[in-house]
Amino acid sequence: MTTFMKFGGSVITNKRGQESPDLSVMRQLAQELSAAVLAQPELALVLGHGSGSFGHTYAARYGIHQGLAATDDWRGLAWTAAAVLRLNRLVVDTLVQAE
Repeated sequence: MTTFMKFGGSVITNKRGQESPDLSVMRQLAQELSAAVLAQPELALVLGHGSGSFGHTYAARYGIHQGLAATDDWRGLAWTAAAVLRLNRLVVDTLVQAE
């Protein structure tokens, strides 16, 4: 059986700032996940994460949450996607460093 786990965006980021990661929470979650995998090597996990203060800030600014309608919307989508990729890089780096 494969289990899907999601690190919620509001858990791994600080909503008060734009692109504000909560690195201590990320490290804690990564260490707990690492310990679980070490204790149960057969554990099959798929990990996802929300976008928190990285994606929602741009999505709200450009109205992405309402869909894409105008040509200018694609610029907002690009800004949103780029921010979420930066968060993803932080999550992956934190997971790689977990013991």
